[in-house]
Amino acid sequence: MLFVLPVQVRDGASRHQIPLANACLVLANVLVFCFGWSHAWAVGPGTGVWTILGYGFAHASLLHLAGNMWTLLVFGNALNRRLGNGYYLLLYLGTIVALGVFVRLFCGSGLVGASGAIFAVIAACALLMPGRMVDLVYFALLPLTLLMGLFYRPEHWLGWFIRWGEFQVRAIWGLIFVPLLELWSLYWWGWNWTNLGQLFGMVCGVAAVLLMPATITMGRRASLDI
Repeated sequence: MLFVLPVQVRDGASRHQIPLANACLVLANVLVFCFGWSHAWAVGPGTGVWTILGYGFAHASLLHLAGNMWTLLVFGNALNRRLGNGYYLLLYLGTIVALGVFVRLFCGSGLVGASGAIFAVIAACALLMPGRMVDLVYFALLPLTLLMGLFYRPEHWLGWFIRWGEFQVRAIWGLIFVPLLELWSLYWWGWNWTNLGQLFGMVCGVAAVLLMPATITMGRRASLDI
C-alpha cells in the first residue's frame, strides 16, 4: 500500500500574490456541499442543461470534497498565478462544461465532482511549469516497504513494515505518471467514468494550453520553468 500526497508547487511567486480565481472556486465547491445541493446537481442522461456546469461544484462525500479541494489548492494556486484569473477560469470552467456535455450525452449514470477540471489544472501546470519542483509526502506499508528496503535499507526495523517521508519531483513528470495511474486504475477496477473523466480532463488541460496565445503561454514563462 502506498499513499502519496502533493503539498505544494514551488512556483517561486510571492505568497502575497493571492490566486483570487482559485480561492473563489474552492469557496464555491465548499458552499455547494454545505448547502446539500450535490445530489441535485449531478449530470447524466436527462438531467437539466444547467447540470453540465453545476456537477463540477458538487461532491459525493466530505472525503471526496476534501481530496479534490486540497489538490486544487496545491496545483491551482500556482497555475492561477501563472495564467492570471481570466485564462485560469476559462481553462477550469471550459473543462467542466466540455466533460459535462460529454457525460450528459454518453454516460449511463450520474456524475459529480471537480476531478476532471482539477486534472486539467494538473496537466496545464505540468506543461507551463515543467521545471518547477512539486513537494510530496508519502506513506507506505508492507509489502511495499520490503521492496523499498532492497534499494534503501531502513535505519530502524520498523521501516520494514511502515515508512513515511517526503520527496520532490519536477512538475513535468505529472504528464507521465498521472495518466499511467489512471490507466492502471481502469485496468484494476474496470471501465468507469471517474477515471475516464479524469483522463478527459487532462486532455482538455493540454488542449487549452495549446490553444492559448503565445503571449500567455510563453511570454510569462520564468527562467526556471524551462
